[in-house]
Amino acid sequence: MNCDCAFFIGADHKICQDYALCSGGDDSCAVVLSDGCSSSPDTDIGARLLVKAAAGSMSLIDVIPDPFESLDRYHQQTLRLAALGCNVIRLDPACLDATLMTIKANAEGFVVSCYGDGVFALLRRDGVAEIYSIDFADGYPHYLSYLLHPERHDEFEAWTSNIKHVTRQLLPRDGSEPNTRVSDAAVEFYYGSAADYLFAVAISDGIFSFTEAPQPGSPQPGRTLPLEDVLTPLLDFKNASGEFVQRRLQAFLRTCALRRWRHSDDLAMAAIYLGD
Repeated sequence: MNCDCAFFIGADHKICQDYALCSGGDDSCAVVLSDGCSSSPDTDIGARLLVKAAAGSMSLIDVIPDPFESLDRYHQQTLRLAALGCNVIRLDPACLDATLMTIKANAEGFVVSCYGDGVFALLRRDGVAEIYSIDFADGYPHYLSYLLHPERHDEFEAWTSNIKHVTRQLLPRDGSEPNTRVSDAAVEFYYGSAADYLFAVAISDGIFSFTEAPQPGSPQPGRTLPLEDVLTPLLDFKNASGEFVQRRLQAFLRTCALRRWRHSDDLAMAAIYLGD
């Protein structure tokens, strides 16, 4: 078992508001990823506070098929610790407006959870990747930080057009169409067995910001790249030793430069290898 993470600033950003952390060894691993909201203050700091608080709360998560109660305890403690950090350094609590994605694994299996938006890629031992994309219709995720302010939480709950969608698709495509459902859950989570999966991967929503530049001199504008076009090379892990995510992301970004691809938003990825 091994884990790793990496994050890179987006082409349109002055400060990277994504952050990720990993820990563990042969018998258990955990990764945490946070993506700060660009329109809230100091979310580069808030994302780091959330990740550090989450890392200190990881023991609360039970790696079992129904981890809901343990995830609730984990998120509540993470928020309390992060809010305390904000208070100590006198930051606006809105700096915690950030997605929090978590994966915890042991020899038996893994639990992934997402409070906000992003993508999980669960790579099965049969070579198929299950992709779960979580997004909000109006582009405003449900953040854990809203629980600090009842009025903000109530305002979000009253926003009826900002529907949360969870889309599942398989790569390589097997002929089936992606399946999308509406969700009113604050947290999306999934349990998988180590006997069935090799990798569990969390990716920030910067994955949706990739575009391809037009040919020089072409009157056509650049095109937004489909998710599967980006994920296929991004998830092509050559091995799982050492800093395998860092190597894969760096190689992927070199490929992007050759293909005239760019990501306007920050991009973070964290993964656990469940093999061996």
